[in-house]
Amino acid sequence: MTDNNVSFPCQQAPDDPHVARLLGLYSQRQEGQWMQRLKILGGHLTAQQWRGLAEIVRQFTPDCPLHLTTRQDIELHTLTVDRIPGVQHRIAEMGLTCLGACGDTLRNITVCPCAGVQTGRVDLIPLAWAIRKHLEATDGIFDLPRKFKIALACGDDCGQPWINDMGFVARQRDRQWGFRVMVAGSLGAKPGVGMLFADWLPAGEVLPLVTAAVRVFAAHGDRDNRRRARLRHVRERVGDEAFTTMLQAAFDEALAEQSWPAPPMEEPTAGLAERLTLTFPNGDITPEAAEALGRLAGRDDTAVRIANDHRVIVFGREPAQLADAVAEFDALSAAAKPQPNVVACPGQRWCSHGLVHTNTMADRIRAELPDLAPSTFVRVSGCPNGCGHSAVADIGLSGVLVQRDGDKKEAYNLVAGGGMGRRAKLAQPVAQKLLPDEVLQQIRQLHLNALQETR
Repeated sequence: MTDNNVSFPCQQAPDDPHVARLLGLYSQRQEGQWMQRLKILGGHLTAQQWRGLAEIVRQFTPDCPLHLTTRQDIELHTLTVDRIPGVQHRIAEMGLTCLGACGDTLRNITVCPCAGVQTGRVDLIPLAWAIRKHLEATDGIFDLPRKFKIALACGDDCGQPWINDMGFVARQRDRQWGFRVMVAGSLGAKPGVGMLFADWLPAGEVLPLVTAAVRVFAAHGDRDNRRRARLRHVRERVGDEAFTTMLQAAFDEALAEQSWPAPPMEEPTAGLAERLTLTFPNGDITPEAAEALGRLAGRDDTAVRIANDHRVIVFGREPAQLADAVAEFDALSAAAKPQPNVVACPGQRWCSHGLVHTNTMADRIRAELPDLAPSTFVRVSGCPNGCGHSAVADIGLSGVLVQRDGDKKEAYNLVAGGGMGRRAKLAQPVAQKLLPDEVLQQIRQLHLNALQETR
């Protein structure tokens, strides 16, 4: 796939940082090492793709596992520059892409893992593909003011529609499928949840609406100040009423331009009613675990989907059958055990922006607070950018550096009470500049308070 001077797979690693990002590449904090991100639309990989990724890790990054992101992507880390072209060609041969995985363009379109798999959940993958193919063919899509994120969610909002540039929540009216639409949400150093644009949008009008939103963004997004360059900042600059009017006018114009196709919206005829959650702490998946997931993805009685929280969901027909299928693989035994719901961005492990060792903090929370309810979402970010979704978490931690006893130490600002992007609610400040031991004390107290409130 090619867009002007950006070609995937590359023949040699690009020198231009803009091109590198569009190809899913970021330099790591370790000199001479790179991260390669793959777009996994809807978190769906075939059996062959899982096995192919396992082989890539063994050949190119044997000391570093696959890494799950909070957007259903997969990353490879510790790549050297000479290995990038070979890795990209292997990825392309598997039918996957890295084009647009990073950079100022349409990012990976996320889809609720249960969509089209679990009984009663409409299949949103065809719509996600239709959106991606249409927008990737749009002029200027690889040169937007900033990144552009779209999420498709089932009726439970687990796709986090309130923190995306566009969030579509599937619903039915008179036996017809359509969507509730949220727009102009995003995280970052100064996060903001989206606003409701339409309580009902027919499925056949999704493509003209995403077209309109991209046009508004391309025309009015701030290309000078990257800190104020998301679609949300256009909305904040002009106000909700003017923004709605602007988007509606662009939508009406797009609707009138052509006859738009209505992507199929179907429920599975023989859905898989049961689900088993596999948790991979810090998003790490070994080659052996990837191969096991490939084996499960290749079966007729199970399905595998990547979630957006360092977890992989395996679906099956009966609880016992599903448990037995997963139990066949030693590489998945640890992931199948119940664990606190803790997600951390890489922080200082790899990221050049990371101020703190987020994975170490997350490991301590899991080890020292094992009784945290799975329904309590704990999210850890290594800097104010909030990539770990800390700003919308039940309990969110954002890394900072503080002076204590004359030394610079790692610490965290703590927030609580967010809606995790499923509800239009940011977390609120609780405490600032907590050392790791103090963080654990605060979380323990918040947990105890929550238990008392439920009694």
